Amino acid sequence: MTALRGLAAALLAGASLGASAAPDAAPESPKPRIYALVSAVGQQFQYVSRRPSVGTNLEPFRRFTAQVPGGALDRAVLRGLDRTVAASDPGSERVFLSLNPAEIENVKPAEREKVAIGKVVSALEPMKQRAGWDKIFVVTPNWRFGEVNGLGSKLGGIGVFIQPLERRTGNIDLDANLAGFAEAETFTPDGKPTSSAIYVAPFFYTKLWVIDPKTLQVIDSEERFDFRKIYDPNWTATTLERNFTPEQLAEQVETFVERSSSRALREAIGVVTVTDPKAVDEAKSAPAAPRKP
Repeated sequence: MTALRGLAAALLAGASLGASAAPDAAPESPKPRIYALVSAVGQQFQYVSRRPSVGTNLEPFRRFTAQVPGGALDRAVLRGLDRTVAASDPGSERVFLSLNPAEIENVKPAEREKVAIGKVVSALEPMKQRAGWDKIFVVTPNWRFGEVNGLGSKLGGIGVFIQPLERRTGNIDLDANLAGFAEAETFTPDGKPTSSAIYVAPFFYTKLWVIDPKTLQVIDSEERFDFRKIYDPNWTATTLERNFTPEQLAEQVETFVERSSSRALREAIGVVTVTDPKAVDEAKSAPAAPRKP
């Protein structure tokens, strides 16, 4: 695995995932392709729960943003990207990079995508190593104002949406409000299909960017609004999310994020190889001071 050293002035921090390059090829074999995999999703984790909205002007959601330190979200994204590249090009080498989460920490959710890709491109510019790379794949947060398939509005990046409201509550007005929420296709934590109007749904709202290493022009980009609705009829806790321990929920989210990033790249690979490059229309942000160890 190709490793980058001495990048103290850059915003990108190397993420060691333990992946290894293919064995040394015979002299006559072609040089292995090198892909740079970059995660810029940060460490913000969004927690949103639907609540009754009858008789109030408040939006029908409770929102909370937590911090996931230690680069766990970025590592999950990079593992997913690595899985797809390894399957598509087994003899390739991969460079793993992540954006310093502090660079998008105080950015408004709707602007994080624009700022993140600008920071990444600015940090890549002075890197001479990219002359030997064949392609750069970047994952940034994405944000959506409206609801998607029953999930709440104003979701972005990585998080969990909780739908705890049964369709029949005994409140006539509230029941009428929930009538449109038919039972959704859900799955138990171990993957068995179920059906329920209530669920816990990890979501992965991101954008995948494919960048030419030589010119840093965007070859292609693709939005992702992935989610997985989880419900187990054997759950007993009255508060829906308490059916998970924090460790169990973290495991579900991490596995889901890894699979979603892998699927995003797998579905994009077939269309990005022939697309003409186009200039990045986001304004590049100036590199900031390096993150302290």
